Amino acid sequence: MKILYAKNSFAGPISGADEIAVTYAIELKAAGHETSMLLVQPPHESESLVARLKAADVPFHTLASPKFSSSLAVGKRILIRAMRTFSPARNLILSKSRKVVFSLLQQYHDACCEYLRKVKPDLIHVLTPDPGAVMLVRAAHHTGIPVIYQEVGIPFHPPGFEEVYERFVSVMPMCAEVAALSPALVEKLTSVVPHLDSAKVLPLISLDHNHSAPTKDSNRPVTFGFSARLEHLKGPMRLLEAFRMAQQSHPEMELRIAGDGSQRQEFIDKSRADGLENKCHLLGIYKTLQERAEFMDSYDVFVLPSLTEGTPNVIIEAMAHGKPTIATAVGGVPDLITEDVGILVPMDDQQAMAGAMVRLASDAELRTRMGIAARKRYEQLFTPQAVLPVLVDFYQAVIAKHRAASNGKASVATHEWATKMTQAT
Repeated sequence: MKILYAKNSFAGPISGADEIAVTYAIELKAAGHETSMLLVQPPHESESLVARLKAADVPFHTLASPKFSSSLAVGKRILIRAMRTFSPARNLILSKSRKVVFSLLQQYHDACCEYLRKVKPDLIHVLTPDPGAVMLVRAAHHTGIPVIYQEVGIPFHPPGFEEVYERFVSVMPMCAEVAALSPALVEKLTSVVPHLDSAKVLPLISLDHNHSAPTKDSNRPVTFGFSARLEHLKGPMRLLEAFRMAQQSHPEMELRIAGDGSQRQEFIDKSRADGLENKCHLLGIYKTLQERAEFMDSYDVFVLPSLTEGTPNVIIEAMAHGKPTIATAVGGVPDLITEDVGILVPMDDQQAMAGAMVRLASDAELRTRMGIAARKRYEQLFTPQAVLPVLVDFYQAVIAKHRAASNGKASVATHEWATKMTQAT
């Protein structure tokens, strides 16, 4: 098979959709198929994902020039200042700017069609409903190449992105198939997208790099890890408040943070005000797989207090490293965190999160038992060995249907969610 993965752009460090697309491309290439990556906008010259693609010999192509992306970046900074200056008109400014960006990206339709005719992939796999994705789906449809769209989050969410999704929904009928990352997300997708009768479950692949059974220094305090953008929707300030509450009964526990974002300084100021600056370690962004693995091995329990999620890569990465997880029950998270591998808490309930932190900090045997179960669940659901057969079967079925040359019903790959995949169609 010849599969082309397509996105508008790489969104920067700790982007789940970027990680999914790159990992699919690399692992499918390693399995003997021909894969490549197409971006509308060129990535930053230091983008680590590009280095991973090159190392795996996966061809990489962009449509726009670096000058175009630089101009959009300048425009974005001006937009942010305008919204801060004229806050009452924030929504109007944002809406008009999105329409401008959408129109600019549609101008690459002809260049995209030309590239697709040259490369001639058997199938195009598009992720995330951004303005560039609209153009990519239209170009694939125009050139007669089957295209699948994969939703990695929750449709029409978070608040403020409804306009973006409404525009993308208009091209969904052009897709040969639509997929989501877990059974719960398929249900959400089909319930809110007009005229979408069915969708498939297509799990993500999470790579296991140099995993070994976790060991703990008995003299080291119990440490909680958080890896995500330091933005409102990821809940870093809620995590800090829960940590402060948990400190009242377990003052020795510590918190390790990997990430950056608009709430970084607010987090620092609040931790100082609470007298926790020596207990909260902000480590910045990891940029390589090795740095990620080292971070995952540096804590005892992973915590993710998000207000909205799809199927978070970072939870699965924690599971791969044998770590129990405390997370809010949002999006596809309940598909990941069963009671044997972690603790789910209600969204925006810092008291419940603090209680879960105290419970796991107090019970080393429970942490160990959950960590072992988490590793087992990772192996069952998210390794290349578990997911690649599903991915290959899915692609082959779409290609065969498009060519109208199917020779009977294809075999169904074995996967724990396979029955739910069938029921969702």
